[in-house]
Amino acid sequence: MFTHFEKRRYRRLWFHEPVEYHLAGSGHSGGCLSSDLSEGGLRMNFGDFVPVGTKMLLSIPLGHNRVFDCEGKVVWVENIAESDRCNLGVEFVPDTYSPTMIKEFLEQTDKKE
Repeated sequence: MFTHFEKRRYRRLWFHEPVEYHLAGSGHSGGCLSSDLSEGGLRMNFGDFVPVGTKMLLSIPLGHNRVFDCEGKVVWVENIAESDRCNLGVEFVPDTYSPTMIKEFLEQTDKKE
């Protein structure tokens, strides 16, 4: 018998929005699409491979002219079959952001669904 343990600490909500990023140390910047969002991080559809542990600065639009800026760290990478793209699991780095803004946004979004 196999038992599945959920590793996530936060519930994820569907969030398909553009995200701006700046990879720390490389100077590479750009944009990509997010797939889902939680209080602790997000999943992004990315055009290039990025190693686990890579830090990046993120700007995430939350509507009504609000932008959530924080530092993130890649915690997992998943290649997308038959594609040059990959999904990245990015964890928000504690003490680099105020969780209140993201938490309020997620609560409001969850009520709409």
